[in-house]
Amino acid sequence: MNIKIGTIANYLAVVLLLGMGLIYLLKNSFMPYHREAVSFEWNEMDFGTQFLVLALMRAISGGFIAIAIVIAFLQYKFYSTKIKWLPIIILIGGLIVGLTSFYATMIIKFNTAGSPPTLSIIIGVLLLIIGYIFNKKYIDES
Repeated sequence: MNIKIGTIANYLAVVLLLGMGLIYLLKNSFMPYHREAVSFEWNEMDFGTQFLVLALMRAISGGFIAIAIVIAFLQYKFYSTKIKWLPIIILIGGLIVGLTSFYATMIIKFNTAGSPPTLSIIIGVLLLIIGYIFNKKYIDES
């Protein structure tokens, strides 16, 4: 049962990461919280700033998508092979992306009028922690 809970938690984190990654990759303007943060509309920005914002959004999308693929692959590998060090690698990789994203959203939240998606990041990190705990329990009971 522990392996199933760990797997489900990590795959839910993957879905969340992929969703966020695809949104940031495919969006043609900034996010609503970006508009709140800068206090003006997308079409009021000069082209250079628009391209800078889109480039930064594409960069973070690459990180989200890449770690989602890595976590999915490593969780699948763990489920099929039970290699003991895989759960910590999943957690560390996810925490690096999750905590740096959380830090970035806190900068926006505390310094602007923007309301970034902090809750979704917290949920993702919690899912990864749950995944780690239950994958580790599975190792310990084996």
